Amino acid sequence: MSNFRLTENAITIFKTLYSFEGETIAQTFRRVAKEFSGGNKEVEEEAIELLSKGIWRPNTPVFFNAGTNKKVFSACYTVSLEDSMESIYDTANVARKIFQHGAGVGIPIGNLRESDAPIFEGKPDVTPSGKSSGAISFMKLYDAVGSTTKSGGRARRAAILCSMPVWHPDIMNFIKCKEIDGTLSNMNISVAVTDKFMDALEYDHPFTLRTPYDGSLKGNVNPQDIWDNIVNMSHKTADPGILFIDTINKYNVLKKKMMIEVTNPCGEQPLLPYLACNLSSINLAKFIVDGEFDFEGFSIVSKKVMRLMDNLIDVMDFPDERFKLNVMKYRPVGIGIMGLSDALFMLGLPYDSPEGRKFASSVMLTLTTSCIEESCELAKEKGPISDWDLVKNDAIEVYRELTNNNEQLLRKIERYGIRNSQHTTIAPTGTTAISCDASYGMEPCFGLVFTKNLIDGTTMKMVNSVFNKYKDQSWYTDDLLERIIKNNGSLKGLRGIPKEIREIFVVAHDIKPKDRVEMQAALQKYCSTGVSSTVNLPKDATIEEVSELYKYAYKLGLKGITIYRDGSKKLQPITFTTLERKETELPTLIKPIKRPKRMPSTSYQLDTGNGDIIVDIATHENRVMQIIMNMGKSGQILNTLLEALGRSMSIGLQHGVPLAAFVKTLEGINSDRPVWYRFEDSDKKPTQILSIPDGLAKLLKRYYIDDNRKMDDEEEIIVTNEKELCPRCGNYSVVMIEGCSICSSCQETKCG
Repeated sequence: MSNFRLTENAITIFKTLYSFEGETIAQTFRRVAKEFSGGNKEVEEEAIELLSKGIWRPNTPVFFNAGTNKKVFSACYTVSLEDSMESIYDTANVARKIFQHGAGVGIPIGNLRESDAPIFEGKPDVTPSGKSSGAISFMKLYDAVGSTTKSGGRARRAAILCSMPVWHPDIMNFIKCKEIDGTLSNMNISVAVTDKFMDALEYDHPFTLRTPYDGSLKGNVNPQDIWDNIVNMSHKTADPGILFIDTINKYNVLKKKMMIEVTNPCGEQPLLPYLACNLSSINLAKFIVDGEFDFEGFSIVSKKVMRLMDNLIDVMDFPDERFKLNVMKYRPVGIGIMGLSDALFMLGLPYDSPEGRKFASSVMLTLTTSCIEESCELAKEKGPISDWDLVKNDAIEVYRELTNNNEQLLRKIERYGIRNSQHTTIAPTGTTAISCDASYGMEPCFGLVFTKNLIDGTTMKMVNSVFNKYKDQSWYTDDLLERIIKNNGSLKGLRGIPKEIREIFVVAHDIKPKDRVEMQAALQKYCSTGVSSTVNLPKDATIEEVSELYKYAYKLGLKGITIYRDGSKKLQPITFTTLERKETELPTLIKPIKRPKRMPSTSYQLDTGNGDIIVDIATHENRVMQIIMNMGKSGQILNTLLEALGRSMSIGLQHGVPLAAFVKTLEGINSDRPVWYRFEDSDKKPTQILSIPDGLAKLLKRYYIDDNRKMDDEEEIIVTNEKELCPRCGNYSVVMIEGCSICSSCQETKCG
């Protein structure tokens, strides 16, 4: 086996996630390689070499399940959903099995009839027996299944995507179903937008809704109203995303068998119902030789990986026999890239430049052409996919585009067929990229330098490996690294750095959103499935800008698009700024107030994500003097903390600490269990309670502080980048990358 060197970050991934207890990393590679070998020792050694050199990684479920008696290796699943209770609950059970094996599922929820539609119980010629609760009500069922099922037996949350066609009568409610933050937290949603809808939107024509039950028409609507709601909700909450479903099916080589309705949760795998797909990624940075990209070497490795991925299909287990039937017939794989940002840095090509996009497009053309060619060789050896004669003409036309009219290869496909229905994708790489010290998938670098919180409570500066090669230059100093951290990992606007370095080392928040979409389009052009990517927008991005981005994505031929505007998730963010915080004067403490032996007290009930608590607040001369909190017998551990918090606040209040200071300190403290609560039954809208301290602060603010008076010591903070709470490590270091959340501190992710 080849020697290999891994960074601390990569080693951590193996120790905490990929390697079994007592297993070395070399043994992990051996265990994984055996599954790809097809029983061939030489192939096994080839796989080990690719793994140990950090050139290639399969998706996470392979590391979880290789060498076990449950060889469930796919990361991506999609299911069908019929408009019946039997199918609804069958899908819930299938989803549960998928989550247990560390994968996610796409559900075409729009196949269910709209709310208040008649229910005939299979007898449409009789009087309806009732009315449907609608598709959205069953989304709550699937979200609950996700909440109660650990992914792969690890503390990874389940991942679900629900899609609904834009013509569905419930489309407006679907678009808004995640408006309240924390709702359907295990689920992403996407609207399947058709070409007819986009034409109606452009030319201001009415758009017709129809029921999925029997296809009957349900009236015309103004497409602008639907579009405005999509854009507004995406701007506000980052949901829904958009699937350009007709573009997806244009490249569906199996369209004569069935149309695609949904993708996997991260969006890169549009699949037929009850199909599953194995993913893997090749590290582009490993092919930079003397400042040039080795396209020939990349092609050779791509073909090897194509053969390895096809071998894996034959030894796989599945959570349901329907997946096995379809996967064995059509054998889809998803081979993608990682390390694009690193490779561009090494080549001296800015991510947001025409040259950078041209290089990325050439990489995908080489990858897809090589994989299709090897798949054709496999068909020659072992036979083509099922139904080849039926889908042959459609497939060849698709491959004509994907290989840039490679006539020699097309003639070969005409003769021998193809072994696999899908070949390439660009998936979230998450932990797989970290495990070989590569940048995430196709994403730009999120920050050249950032601070990582370590388990022992200390911190460490993490510097991009390519940028760190300039450490011997006179301008590269410890002071510069600190300035970069304060500047959100960017060189933009910093002095003392050579101009050519600043132009090359651009990071995500330096790149204009349209340039991000153009890079995605450059990659999509020669990608057989889809691209998982998030277009990150600044907090001050407008609704109009989101609308224009979505239209631009459609114009460029993308299969889907997801945006994330900083601050669009209400979970408590950490805020970074290049400006110093304003100095605030501490409140002047007054002489301690003697607590009377007798004080009037008011009791409140407060609903939190940890359960109901009773808050007793005693006052003296209109001043809060004592706070006592209790959760009952079911919350003994939390009761200790509640008592300590109440006592500490009471002592502070009796020593003159302003109540407003406590409220400001506690309000906004987050937890992983936010809830919505009405303090009074007459409240028109509920209040979001992020945690017990946050709920207490909001209670005190409501009943004991004038709502119309701003706190005297309130300060304005300019937000330039926001991150969310990581449920694993507790740090506010979660960012949206590759269409998925990943923690830059502990690498927790739902993807990859």
